[in-house]
Amino acid sequence: MGKFDGILITTDWDGTLFFNGDISKENIDAINYFMANGGKFTVCSGRYYKFLEQYRNKINPNTYFLCYNGALIINPDTKEVLHEGFCDDYIFKIVDKLLCSELDFLNVNFYDDKNPEPIQLTIEEFKKTRESYEKRNLYKILFRFPSVDMALKAKKILSEFDMRGYIAVRSWEISLEILKEENAKGYAIRRLKKALGAKTVVAVGDFENDIEMLKAADIGYAVENATDDLKAVADRLTVHAKDSALAEIISELEAEMQG
Repeated sequence: MGKFDGILITTDWDGTLFFNGDISKENIDAINYFMANGGKFTVCSGRYYKFLEQYRNKINPNTYFLCYNGALIINPDTKEVLHEGFCDDYIFKIVDKLLCSELDFLNVNFYDDKNPEPIQLTIEEFKKTRESYEKRNLYKILFRFPSVDMALKAKKILSEFDMRGYIAVRSWEISLEILKEENAKGYAIRRLKKALGAKTVVAVGDFENDIEMLKAADIGYAVENATDDLKAVADRLTVHAKDSALAEIISELEAEMQG
């Protein structure tokens, strides 16, 4: 029996575990210690599987990766898929709502099951090849905008639109990603908790697309550099991501168990 048996930690990637282009040694050592003592650890990120896999020499989860916000839940060792969820045709009605609005775009990214990396297009390129993308199995679509104000404007437009089970959330300041709510982070950690039989899920995040994940967790942590709206739903606040937040959280959990 390990001291962390029954505990599952799920962390966001950018701005939470991964900061300034790297993962700190303190985080790596603490996560390995946590896993060696019975805990389950993974990453729940909007990033694609190939991206997360290339960091397994530093962080090697001992359970499923939660990729594309949870639209793909896959075991990195066996490649077993616990869950895979795609968008249906309605997503393009949502896309059309944005394209018909007075918005400026930098580009649009498509995440599908055939390409190991996202496909990035200008809006003009997408319009010329639209039919091809309508036939793909898409995990999500992400728009980038030239400013924060434009991204917020796009989100407001969709907040007044019939989304029919889809959500539009920012994964960083100038982006807006669209996917089915049932394939987002909150649902993802519930699926994994059930599959593992975990007693306690600890979720850690920093930005808007982590909100539902923290709300679905038994203990939700916001890092110090998190947005105010994420901090508002967090059960606990921890140190800045640059100060090895995961190491701090694991130390805190251990102290509580001993106390």
